[in-house]
Amino acid sequence: MLKFRIKTVLLLLIIVILILSGCKAGPEPINYGHDECEFCRMQITDNRYGSEIVTDKGKVFKFDEIGCMIEYALVKNFIGDANQKFLVTDFAKPETFIDATNAFFIQNENFRSPMGSNVMGFGSEISRQKFIAESGGSLLNWVDVIELVKKRSM
Repeated sequence: MLKFRIKTVLLLLIIVILILSGCKAGPEPINYGHDECEFCRMQITDNRYGSEIVTDKGKVFKFDEIGCMIEYALVKNFIGDANQKFLVTDFAKPETFIDATNAFFIQNENFRSPMGSNVMGFGSEISRQKFIAESGGSLLNWVDVIELVKKRSM
């Protein structure tokens, strides 16, 4: 009888752990060279530009650049929805995701992004200013990037 109770408790514990681990809503690493952009269907290859949307349900959509992420979000009416997480790669630390709504952006035509928006995200103002000093570009915030993508898609 004791063995049965121990097995039952262990089984319930395993079930609870599996359920809780499946509810985690966060970013997933992009498998560069294998994963496909949700919007343009191109293979995601450049680790300086990858981005993701994590929905309130925990679904992760991966993109090859910020422009594709925003165009997808516009089509799906995600822009302005506080329940969705918008994540961009920190250009200064490739493969590190940062919250797009708080990121610091630059557009620089000399740094070609996969689909041509040429927008880079930075996790800090210091990183952005260092890049500007070395390479130039236009300073943008999250709303500016959305407006830029809207104009491009018209």
